[in-house]
Amino acid sequence: MRPNIIMIISDALRPRDMSLYQTCLREVDKNIKHIAQESWVFENNFTASNASDPSVTSLFSGKIPQNNGFVHQHPYEKKEEISKLKKNVFWLPLYLQRKGYHTISSTPAHLWFKKGFEDFSGRDDSRGIKRILNLSFMKKILLALPKNIYGLGKKMTKIRASPTFHSAKEIIKLSISKIKKLDKSRPFFMFMHLTDTHYPYASVKKTKVGGKNSVNKILEKIRESSQKEYIRKRFYDLSAQSLEEIKITRDNSIKYVDEQIGIFTSFLKKKKLWKNTIFIILSDHGDNFGEHETYFCRGGLYETSIHTPLIIRIPRTEPGRINALTQNIDIAATLLEILGDSTQKIDGKSLLPTVKGQEIRKKIFISDGFCNSRFATRTKTKKIIESKEGKCYICGAFHNTSQKEEYNLKSDPEELKNINKENAK
Repeated sequence: MRPNIIMIISDALRPRDMSLYQTCLREVDKNIKHIAQESWVFENNFTASNASDPSVTSLFSGKIPQNNGFVHQHPYEKKEEISKLKKNVFWLPLYLQRKGYHTISSTPAHLWFKKGFEDFSGRDDSRGIKRILNLSFMKKILLALPKNIYGLGKKMTKIRASPTFHSAKEIIKLSISKIKKLDKSRPFFMFMHLTDTHYPYASVKKTKVGGKNSVNKILEKIRESSQKEYIRKRFYDLSAQSLEEIKITRDNSIKYVDEQIGIFTSFLKKKKLWKNTIFIILSDHGDNFGEHETYFCRGGLYETSIHTPLIIRIPRTEPGRINALTQNIDIAATLLEILGDSTQKIDGKSLLPTVKGQEIRKKIFISDGFCNSRFATRTKTKKIIESKEGKCYICGAFHNTSQKEEYNLKSDPEELKNINKENAK
């Protein structure tokens, strides 16, 4: 029988914050590490975009943003991006549905992401003020508001401007109930997008601690007034006084999601579904916590924003750690090979050869969904970032004033020294 497929995105989760990747001393990912013992763990995996909507679009289309047509994060996309997006022939959920899979999204589906899902959770934001707040032009206004007006508005409306939040606990519980009702004669594809690990970490209690990186000290370093307002709002959202406080809350959110994933895998094993299930854990992008003077935003195309975890358990394969250069567009290609289909024209490459120690590509391409024009090319040892207009739509930061950045990732993994010769002139 064809395998079931379960795909879980933990939003904004970074490898450097997981003990699985041996870069974090605090173990907040115990259950994910347990799953990893029988999975492929990809060490050099990257998203195709640092923004959620283009990243997931690339995941499902198997194409990088430049080729699937959708480059910028909603609501900053351009009109032509939507028309180009409609021309994509391959879309993973729709493909699997046509192949006889139950296709289920336990996450509230929005925009075009519900395409191909026969069963998806609705959103309670279609009426009244919620409908108004979710209009593109209103989102842009809300993001640009000064902190004082922003805070007053939140107190008055008691409503999030972003889509309605559903905790990992709710989504896992819903997923279990949906699986119990499925026709067992057909395989299923289940998708979950967990936003608990994305700022403002809504599922966990805030931990009050001191720290040397207070909000005032951070603001002293920031030059752009728009970026200062953004940072004030993000600290306001968490009632936080220091960066250290926010990082602890983030770590607790990872632990919370990890616990829910543990509950879910225990259910799958109890129901004897684990044996024939492809289980995928990944992230859509990373985040910045002061790196490159950027806070709580994904702009810039530095490693903190684009290096993402990828753990894939495939039944009847040997587990291991994979060092090859991979990208989220490769997941669709891998599933196609497992299902015996090599006819789809996509950018992704099957990950199966990497298990045998093979490299599937020499370089990857990444686009910045948060500014008008910024793209990166990355190999295993070098990265080049090219910008035309580099100001971030969301946080207002200018990530680099030069039009071209070049980094030696082997000697400078934190990308602190731009070695581009044009920049040196």
